[in-house]
Amino acid sequence: MLDNAYAIVQSDGVRPDAFYPAGPRAREAFILRMGMEGQWGVEVRDRCPLTIVAVRSGSCMVKRGRKIVEARQGQVVVIYGSSAFEVLSNNSCPRRDGAGSFYVIGPGQQCHEASGLAVKQELRQGVRAWGNAPDGADQLLVGTFTTTSAVADLVCEGTDLAVIDDEAVWQWAELLAAQAQILGAAQQVVLDRLLDILVTCALQCLPGVGVLSSAVPGIGEAVAAMWAEPARAWSVAELARRASMSRSAFSAAFRQAMGAAPMGYLTRLRLALAHDAVRSGNAPLSLIVREVGYSSPFALSAAFRRVYSVSPSALRSAFSG
Repeated sequence: MLDNAYAIVQSDGVRPDAFYPAGPRAREAFILRMGMEGQWGVEVRDRCPLTIVAVRSGSCMVKRGRKIVEARQGQVVVIYGSSAFEVLSNNSCPRRDGAGSFYVIGPGQQCHEASGLAVKQELRQGVRAWGNAPDGADQLLVGTFTTTSAVADLVCEGTDLAVIDDEAVWQWAELLAAQAQILGAAQQVVLDRLLDILVTCALQCLPGVGVLSSAVPGIGEAVAAMWAEPARAWSVAELARRASMSRSAFSAAFRQAMGAAPMGYLTRLRLALAHDAVRSGNAPLSLIVREVGYSSPFALSAAFRRVYSVSPSALRSAFSG
């Protein structure tokens, strides 16, 4: 699962603090090597909030609602949100009436044909391998998280489907694919950590919504500064100076680029960091308060309840019990 995405910004001065895990944290994540041939399609209804599909050879399309993206060898698709999506061959789509190979993945990774016939065992092709052809032209690597963190949700907000074309991301995908072929007592831990890195690198590349990616010059620098020092008493004027813009121009450009006013975004970032620290660690609330820039536990708890409809102590109890 994704416990935290703190330090997803990779810039000078950014570091994970003691109780903030550095990047996403997977726990027994679902990882699968997928080999397909011909006209094929997979509809995914597993309700998982974050999936990564890396195209190791061939190509594929990913469709969600009216949105379709195409990915080729060396690219990674980020699929965010729990609504259903389809992964399809590029050489004309199969039909659910039997033309081509079409499968449906439900909760718990249960697989069946469009007719309802269970086929999960028939498509097993070895260690963490699945598909209608182990040596098929379309070779994909799939990694799925069962939950996300508040910080990851903030980073991914506004993007439900994106193609990443980045060499560093791809190198991690290839390493994960190689490790996915190995069985071992501790191998799942290795896979979880590699998937953490792959997803963190991919999220940084999200166009237009990643913390450092902005079409407006200067906004990325201001956002990076917030992430580097969330507890600092930032003002709009100081952030505008970081962006080398006037205060009014900065405020307008920030809202357009990030979908929120600067101080509103900073509040959401602080609360997201606090949420994940409360949920995934044992740090006292007094420490979390200082690290995210609130004046007192009471002030943090009040803001926390307004956003998450639960107190920090109740949230920690729910996840620790």
